[in-house]
Amino acid sequence: MSQANTVVVKIGSTLVANSERLTPRFGFIQRLLEDVAKLRERGTNVILCSSGAVALGLKIVGERPETAGVSDKQAAAACGMPLLTNAYKQIGHEFDFEIAQVLLTLGDFEDHRRFLNTRNTVHRLLEAGVMPIINENDSITTEEIRVGDNDRLAAKVAQMVDAKNFIILTEVDGLFDRHPDEEGAEFISEVTDVAPFMEATKGKSTLGTGGMTTKLMAANIAQE
Repeated sequence: MSQANTVVVKIGSTLVANSERLTPRFGFIQRLLEDVAKLRERGTNVILCSSGAVALGLKIVGERPETAGVSDKQAAAACGMPLLTNAYKQIGHEFDFEIAQVLLTLGDFEDHRRFLNTRNTVHRLLEAGVMPIINENDSITTEEIRVGDNDRLAAKVAQMVDAKNFIILTEVDGLFDRHPDEEGAEFISEVTDVAPFMEATKGKSTLGTGGMTTKLMAANIAQE
């Protein structure tokens, strides 16, 4: 596959994990990878940046998203990442392609040698026909070495591989001029300047670490 035709897709936690049962949403993953398979058949490389590991691991460590602390979430990430990867791998096999897991920290983007090594690894996976699933290494990262959230991580990955397209999938239908639950909220189909929308989009889901604000930040990063 040509490296010039690469799409990076960020998947939100609430799409891959049931917010109440804290289990994988296999139906969504099935539909997602069916679309991925179609893109791959057309010669498009696909890289996923998928949240959900913490959400899936919370059940194992006996915590809930609303009350979990930092150490709880780090332990949950360690427990949940194999579950998340296995769910993708199991369904990926139905469409005859392999899945690889790549865990990154901020240093992998800031240190030039690590940046090049990471990029080379991702390119080699794509050359082998393997779809990378890239996440922040939440089990070991602290505030000082975090990218921040998977929205911005995905944007940095898109920059790294010079992706043709960067797509963020979320439970929200899109960007609105105010909170979408407010009366009269209007859908914004195109944005040239994110600044006016930053205040209106504050807030995040129960399972996620980001929100629409971080998605706007990610869009800015991807355009740089």
